Amino acid sequence: MLLMVITLAAYSQKTSLTTVNTVRPKKGDKMAFEAAYKQHIAKFHKSQEKLNVYEVLSGPYQGCYHLVNSGQSYEGLDKDRSDATAHDMDLDKTFFPLLDETMNGTYRFMDSLSIHPDVQAEKFVVNVRHIKPSLEADYRAESARGAKVFAKVKGGFSDNLSVNVFEQLWDGNDPTVVSIRNLKDGFKSLETDFYGAMAAGAPTFKDEYIKAYGTADWDKRVKLMDDAVVKHEQYIMKFRKDLSSQ
Repeated sequence: MLLMVITLAAYSQKTSLTTVNTVRPKKGDKMAFEAAYKQHIAKFHKSQEKLNVYEVLSGPYQGCYHLVNSGQSYEGLDKDRSDATAHDMDLDKTFFPLLDETMNGTYRFMDSLSIHPDVQAEKFVVNVRHIKPSLEADYRAESARGAKVFAKVKGGFSDNLSVNVFEQLWDGNDPTVVSIRNLKDGFKSLETDFYGAMAAGAPTFKDEYIKAYGTADWDKRVKLMDDAVVKHEQYIMKFRKDLSSQ
């Protein structure tokens, strides 16, 4: 089942975790769900516990919402809410009855795999890749190498590309990597050459990679990045400030 998370990359080494509750309201209950969630946020999630909400706009999970709590730590996972009973009772009475399904996941931000991650945006393209367990380490290492090479590529699109990468934790035998492209200029920036065409003769990503590692390694990269992915899912989503804690 597809889970997704989006956060800003303002993490330290100890607060790199994000928990995500992905929910799908029942048909005909979307507005009732949003109203109930706004009330819940106002009661139980003040500014000290920042929760961001994102609405999925395409794909098989269109209509789902990601309820995201970022900047967490392993230590924080040991702590229980002081108002846990009242909090959970409110969810049971006003929240869960409006849902068809709910899914939970915990993710770790991977700075070494990300590209210009600090860009602020409210629209996003999300890619979820399920990786072969036997190739997980190789895929991660090659992704980190690719991120370093991409930093050398210059030009309109390259200068404006921002991708945050997360790995799902405790995912059993289904290693999952989530990459989120931050569209600071909105969905219109998905148009071809929105940021201008690359200058004639400017080195491409492939050029920079071969310059650094050679043609043989490039060929290995192309094969690995294809062979390692068991399943690839993609969708777009938007930030819902009106549903997020203020």
